[in-house]
Amino acid sequence: MDRISGLPDEILVKIMSLAPTKVAVSTSILSKRWEFLWMWLTKLDFGDKHYSESECKRLQCFLDRNLPLHRAPVIESFRLVLSDSRFKPEDARMWVVVAVSRYIRELEICSSYFPEKQNILPSSLYTCKSLVILKLDGGILLDVPRMVCLPSLKTLELKGVSYFKQESLQRLLSNCPVLEDLFVLLLRCDDIGMFIVIVPSLQRLSLYLSPRCNLEGFVIVLDTSLEYFKR
Repeated sequence: MDRISGLPDEILVKIMSLAPTKVAVSTSILSKRWEFLWMWLTKLDFGDKHYSESECKRLQCFLDRNLPLHRAPVIESFRLVLSDSRFKPEDARMWVVVAVSRYIRELEICSSYFPEKQNILPSSLYTCKSLVILKLDGGILLDVPRMVCLPSLKTLELKGVSYFKQESLQRLLSNCPVLEDLFVLLLRCDDIGMFIVIVPSLQRLSLYLSPRCNLEGFVIVLDTSLEYFKR
């Protein structure tokens, strides 16, 4: 018996967590014992920006089949780069639903190839009590429901996302009672009309406006005790 095989499963999972997710998953072919060990990983990163057509299809099938069966009771972080138009919004939404059901703490999604205004965020994400860090980048629609509460969210990054209604961003921010760091990149100012931040806990704010933004009538309203503000 080799030394690694003699280690307990808990140690093997910790060792696997140091490797890229793709490498960790590939260990499932080693033996019966290794087949499902990767399913205990608490950090999942599917962040390759250069998928071939066959790789894209394999990843879709892999996530559809295996993510609902993931065994870790808590997913510390889940990173997903949807860099190909072959990824379907409904598939991405289901993957996020699974992550939320595992008490996700850090979620990062980049969807550079989705058509504009694709809603891939399930309503359950907006009431996720465990979420601490949320990073969204690209053609993602922020359609904030009336029922929203993110009691643990401390870091929020919104880069180039679209907003279903002008009040969507304000509704989201007003229901993040412990938010400390906010980064917003606006590609279109008319999406929100007014940039209103009323978050007493907020400490750092970075606001970037695209050169394409029409600033006519655009208003910034801040009611917070900031330690850092960059624009």
